Amino acid sequence: MVAPTWRVLVGDVREQLAVLPDASVQCVVTSPPYWQKRDYGCDGQIGMERTPDEYVAALVSVFDEVWRVLDPLGFVVP
Repeated sequence: MVAPTWRVLVGDVREQLAVLPDASVQCVVTSPPYWQKRDYGCDGQIGMERTPDEYVAALVSVFDEVWRVLDPLGFVVP
């Protein structure tokens, strides 16, 4: 039996997901920021878009990548 492995990726989610192969992740735990609620002082951060539509588009682009890397038998914990 192969021991399960896990790792925590730290950084901009858009950069971290981009390096993962398709269907390579079994679980994703998320905590998306609310729109315009907290500024962490990072350029291009999710949550500080100018409009709600831009915010939703940013989240959709992230979750498109989440679905790409998620194993068909995996799950997402929002």
